[in-house]
Amino acid sequence: MSIAVIGSGAIGQRHAHNLDVLGEQVQLISMRAAGLSGVEAVFGEGVEAAIICTETQMRIPVIELAARHDIPVYIEKPVAFRSSDLMEIEALLGDLGRRSFVGYMMRYHPAVQYLAAQDHALVYRFCFEIGHDVTQWRQNWRFEDSYAAKPEGGGVLLDLCHEIDMAQVVLGPLTVQGVSAVGHGAYPGVDFSSQLSLTSDTAQGVVAMDYINPISTRRMVLFGQDQNITFDFANDRYTIQRDNGAQQLDLSIDRQQMFQNAMADFITLVRSGQAQNPIAPVFAKEMASCAVICTAYEQRKFTSTLGAKT
Repeated sequence: MSIAVIGSGAIGQRHAHNLDVLGEQVQLISMRAAGLSGVEAVFGEGVEAAIICTETQMRIPVIELAARHDIPVYIEKPVAFRSSDLMEIEALLGDLGRRSFVGYMMRYHPAVQYLAAQDHALVYRFCFEIGHDVTQWRQNWRFEDSYAAKPEGGGVLLDLCHEIDMAQVVLGPLTVQGVSAVGHGAYPGVDFSSQLSLTSDTAQGVVAMDYINPISTRRMVLFGQDQNITFDFANDRYTIQRDNGAQQLDLSIDRQQMFQNAMADFITLVRSGQAQNPIAPVFAKEMASCAVICTAYEQRKFTSTLGAKT
């Protein structure tokens, strides 16, 4: 049987390519061209699973169709940006959520897997950050034409929410204490920079993301009573510092390989009922992470507006 990829944008094409590389039969479906009736026709013919890559606000009707046909789904992140929508999706999937995935592909980075396996009871402060100049993001890509530029479902907090999920899987459960956002005069309601204040039972910290930084940045720091951990994903450096010196870890991986590994594990879950990765983003287990993202989006407070670049 084939696997349907719903949404033919950049991420949908990437997933379709990876499925092809993995030797799977793929149907790539454009929502704009096919519409819901076209998706329903494909589901009615019988597919093994569906990868949902539509804009976030368009997903519930597709998920409803998949659930009606008992088709496991791989839902691109974020699953939802409203808590009510997330609860509706959870109800629609029901037991199917045990065979479905969320697109948190950073769960397949060796550095995240390493941290998730450690005890972080002595961590008292943390910082996760990601930033880049959105105008240099992708070749032949225009921000103003993308989903990210829309006030409903757009903005950096949702677009780069991997960092929120990484904080949750490494240090969770986390509680959102507040979110401050920097807006843009030309895009009302769209956050170009957001900073989340988060707490766990033992630590406090921030997750910060932006579309502005001229130097691409992606790193996390865990401050502990016994050691500091600094993982610089952008420069592929993974350091643990203790009183007696620093240790460098080899935790490198190609970004494309993470996508392929995540997709391969989803297929394993669909066919065997069990994913291989111990922190695989199985939907039924990921409500807490998805809920933190929704809560953060709903709590955004626009405190500043970008100044003119001279």
